[in-house]
Amino acid sequence: MAQVIIYTNDNGGVSVCIPTGELPIEQVLIKDCPAGAIIVDDSTLPTEYFDAWVLNNGVVTVDATKKSEIIAKKQSTVIAKESALAKLNALGLTENEVKALIG
Repeated sequence: MAQVIIYTNDNGGVSVCIPTGELPIEQVLIKDCPAGAIIVDDSTLPTEYFDAWVLNNGVVTVDATKKSEIIAKKQSTVIAKESALAKLNALGLTENEVKALIG
């Protein structure tokens, strides 16, 4: 378990500061982090949906609304790729030609 510094950033998300070890973490907190930043064990942080993290009362959680938006965006990207693939296949392109076009 490593200690890290966390704080709410200007976008409303959570920033994580991982000290290099050159200075004690308490000095990094004072020197490099905004007011309200706190030191926590990294094991207490969620492991998924970083862009949906929120910090409330010293605890980082995954905001359900933000998580849903992230999932919807990923799903729409997949659907768009599948649609494009279907259109390219309908044009009679080989699988290799389609892969070359969409990466």
